[in-house]
Formats: sequence, C-alpha cells, structure tokens
Amino acid sequence: MSEENLNNEINSEDGVVLANTSLPSIGFLVSFAIYDGSVKMDHFVQTMRDDYQEEHTRVEFNQKFKNLIPNARTGGSAFSLAVKSLQSKSKKVVMDDPEDPLTNNPEKMRVKQNGEYGYTLQWSVIPLERNREYALRKTREGFVDGQPKKQIYESTVYRIRLSSNNANSFARKWSKEYRAYIWHAGIEPNTNELRNLVIVEPMKASSIPEDGRFMRLAQERLRDAFVQACTCLDDDKLRKKVRTVLKESYGGILPHASSGANYFIHDPRKERLAYLERMQEVVTKFSDMANETNTDAMWVAGEAWWDTNVEGDEEIPIPSHSRSAMRILTYGSSKAQLDDIKVMYIENMQGAQAKYYELVQQMLKNGEIDEELLNEKRKEVVKALGKATIDLDTETVSKATAAYQEVKTQLSGRLANVWTPDERTSEAERTRINMRISRLLSFDIEPVTE
Repeated sequence: MSEENLNNEINSEDGVVLANTSLPSIGFLVSFAIYDGSVKMDHFVQTMRDDYQEEHTRVEFNQKFKNLIPNARTGGSAFSLAVKSLQSKSKKVVMDDPEDPLTNNPEKMRVKQNGEYGYTLQWSVIPLERNREYALRKTREGFVDGQPKKQIYESTVYRIRLSSNNANSFARKWSKEYRAYIWHAGIEPNTNELRNLVIVEPMKASSIPEDGRFMRLAQERLRDAFVQACTCLDDDKLRKKVRTVLKESYGGILPHASSGANYFIHDPRKERLAYLERMQEVVTKFSDMANETNTDAMWVAGEAWWDTNVEGDEEIPIPSHSRSAMRILTYGSSKAQLDDIKVMYIENMQGAQAKYYELVQQMLKNGEIDEELLNEKRKEVVKALGKATIDLDTETVSKATAAYQEVKTQLSGRLANVWTPDERTSEAERTRINMRISRLLSFDIEPVTE
C-alpha cells in the first residue's frame, strides 16, 4: 500500500487498526495469549541478555527488563504447583493377584467382570493446609464378584508436606540468593537444602508405608518439581505479570466482550510504547524457549505414568500446540474508533458502579452497613471515572453515571431507614445523615494523575 493510500485509510471515517505503532492514534489495542510452558529462569534471562548486550551493558539490560520478567515462585506458591506433579491425568491398569503376599487388592477386584484380578488406579491431591500440606489420594476401580457394577475404593495413604514452619522463610532466602545470581552475577545457590524441604510420608504417623518404592519415587519426583518451580519462569507467572502491567500499571480498558486478554491502552503521546514493546519481547522469548523447546513442566500431566520411569519407560509430556504471543496495534485514528473507545470506557465505568451498588444492596439485605469497606470500594469507582475524565471528557463520564440515577434514589431511601427515627429528629441531624448517604452513593471525581 502506498503512503498516500495508507493516509487515506487512516483518515477515513472508519479508520484502520494497524501494527505500525508509529502512526497517529490515541492509544493501542494490546492482546496477549500465554500458553503452557516453563523455562529455567537463569537460562531465559541470560539468553535475553546475550541478545541485548551486543549494543548495551548488563546494567542497562537490568534497568529495562528486570521489572518486566516476573520472579520464579518461592515457598508455598512453588510447593502448591509442585504437588500437581504427583497427580495422574489418566488411569493405569494394575494387575494384582489377591493371593500375592504383597497384594494391594484385598477386595479381590477384577479389571473386567469375571476377568483377571486387578483394577484401574489413579492418584489425586487433596489440600489439607493451603500451600503447606496435602494428602495423596489413591482411587481404585474394578469389579467385585457378586456385584454387577464397577466398584470404587478410595484411600489417602501418603502425606505431602513442607518440612517445618521455617521452610517458607528458608525458601524465600534461597530465592533471594537465586535472583542475585541471575541479575547481579552472584553465586548460584545449592538446591540440595531446597529439595529437603519437601517430604512424602505415610498418612498415619510411625506407620509402615504401603509401598516403600512408590513413596521414595514420589518424594524424589516432588523434590525435582519443587526445585523446578523455584527456578523456572512458568506461564501462569508471566500471564499475571502481563495483565498487571496492562491493567494495573497502565489502566487498560477491556474491549467489548473481552475475556481479559485484550486491553485498550490510552497513550496519545506514545510514552508507554517502549515499555509495552519490551514486554512484548519478553513474551516472544518465552514463546521461543518455553512453548517451542521446553514443554516438560513436571506439573503438566504426561501421557505416560511417571512412576514407570524406573523401569525404563520415558514419560511423554503433553505437547504445546500453541505459541505465546503479544500484539500491539494502533487504535483511535478515526471518529468511528473514538466512538468505540468511548463505549469501552462507559462499559468499564458502569461495571464498576454496578459492583459497588450491588455491595450496598447486599449490606442493606444483611442489615449492617460497613462504611469503611464502602469508602474503599468507592475510591475504586472514583478512580475509574477520574481516568475517563482525563483520557476522554466529562460528557462520557456523565453518560456512564446517568444510567444509575434511579438506583441511587432507591438506595438513598433504603439507607435513610437504617437510622432510627430518634436519630432523625432534628433538622441538623437529618441534614447530616443526608450528606452521609450522598457521600456513600455519589462519585465526586477527584484529581487523577497518570
């Protein structure tokens, strides 16, 4: 397309959405998708640094990217992810003769009716204390003589826990040393003590494990997964980081019917573009290193059973069929697009108001008004309205608030009834209560700075 035709497109009534971020607009449409994957944090950062340091120093790289690359997990967060490595996605057929002295089939189950002795086996994790202690539950399914339908037997035979109350503080200290190693050329911390924080043991204290070999394998796998979680950048951490940057840091507005992976960023002077493009570099590098070449996160269930590895079988991880990506497009170059952006803002403001008034209604229903909580939630609505005033105009804000005038009137009457007649006897007291109600239900826009 020639430059003349391009300018005609941009200045048309409908305008266009283009990947050329240097074109005039009032902001950007940013979309992202982060898919399953994990990559060793030190390798990830070093690879990005190697690409960047051809023209810049280590200090400059850290200044530009350290706040954009989320830290690896630590403590309870890493542990809660690692325990998923013991869950089984599929069921495993186990042939188990009840006449065997070491049988785990006292019910004499059969894989099929009148078939061989055995059952299908599956492991799942049950939380006992969030981020600190879990139970490993065994579920066996099979047919029992005399019963026409399949029977299910469940038991929790193993406890998974962190070694002590100091485990979290040690893990945080270890992670601090690991970050210093990555970003400031410190000494890489040893993972042995980190591994020993994780314990798998019989559910009942001082009892003999049902299967000592299995328990040992489970503990080794869990420890490997815990170290991996503490030293890797995973998809969930990166996804939350991108959303925080777009929504919280830059006040991104969700377009119509967006699932939360698309945001409009108001930036007519393109002051945020360089930061957004660096965030895009991080996502692209994650796509190359985590989605394409390293899809073996231990907490992603494999197609084969992990406990058969000791016999020589190789676990096959679920392949990642999608690549993570982040796209930045110019938006707001025409009247039609400006009108669309105003609708986005109006829907965002109305959503904030609706949540607030629903909270007021719930408090009225419960018969108790928590003014401290309401004041905190009210500030969030005022912030949304104030941002719209700065980004667009007061007319757009008025359209967003007009729809709730009737709601305000109804709630004002109900709030007035919260106070007893004795409290409303004097004119001065009635005036004070009315001001109190108006303060709770109105959103006087306060100054908002970008």
